[in-house]
Amino acid sequence: MAETPPRHLLLATDLSARCDRAQDRALDLARAWKAKLTIVHALDVVSMTAASTVLAAARRRASNHLDREFADVGDIAWDVDIREGEPADVILAVARERKCDMIVTGIAGNDALGHMLVGGTTASVVRQAGLPVLVVKKRARQAYRRIVVASDLSEASAGALQMGAMLFPPSCITLFHAFDMPFRSFLDDKDGSEQGRANLARKDAKTFLASHLPEGGEDVGIQVAHGDPATLLAEFAVREDIDLLLSGTYGRTGLLGALIGSVAEALLDGVECDVMIVPGRGVRSDG
Repeated sequence: MAETPPRHLLLATDLSARCDRAQDRALDLARAWKAKLTIVHALDVVSMTAASTVLAAARRRASNHLDREFADVGDIAWDVDIREGEPADVILAVARERKCDMIVTGIAGNDALGHMLVGGTTASVVRQAGLPVLVVKKRARQAYRRIVVASDLSEASAGALQMGAMLFPPSCITLFHAFDMPFRSFLDDKDGSEQGRANLARKDAKTFLASHLPEGGEDVGIQVAHGDPATLLAEFAVREDIDLLLSGTYGRTGLLGALIGSVAEALLDGVECDVMIVPGRGVRSDG
């Protein structure tokens, strides 16, 4: 896990209207982190035998559109990379070639890029890129202030916590742990009540924070709950008006164990806030 904020962001856009949310957020983050920004657009041609004149015209339109969009951006370094191919393949190729530190994109309704970032292709992007992927859903009206980190308290999930604390003030972060520990509660809790299990889960969460975030961990809030992680997270995000949810890609149980797959799609579709998926420990960053 990097010890400094990202220095090179990749903004993936399909040029649809809703992608301006990801664009605005990427610009804000690039300014805050003093990062370079590479804007990537994939010409997702139906057939690679398409006439060269058609491809050239599509490339020209995309280039002109992006040049207009970023014409007034002079306070950060930015460039554009337009290529033919499937969006996921293009994004992965550019991220690797340019050694980007984070991928930023949006959900664009029924457009290709929106579909690209749910289900199996999200798994492909995250696993192969080994980079954090930020999916922007809200308009960037202010900096992220209410942040929740989903964790199963495994070593694999520590990266999301550390990434959150590196990028944002720990006082803005809540560690969310959905627990289901019948055996632990049977051994350690005399009455085996849900409150008893919640107390044990909170104790474990404090130990996790102290171990993986020795500086600033005491400023991180803790929220524990018993039940399905994806459902509980969606409810918590609405109730607390969360701006950003961070989660790892794999772990012991629950959300983290199943994130790559159906739960990833449910999470992206089910929460209104932005979502950052952080590679778990052991994921290579060099592809």
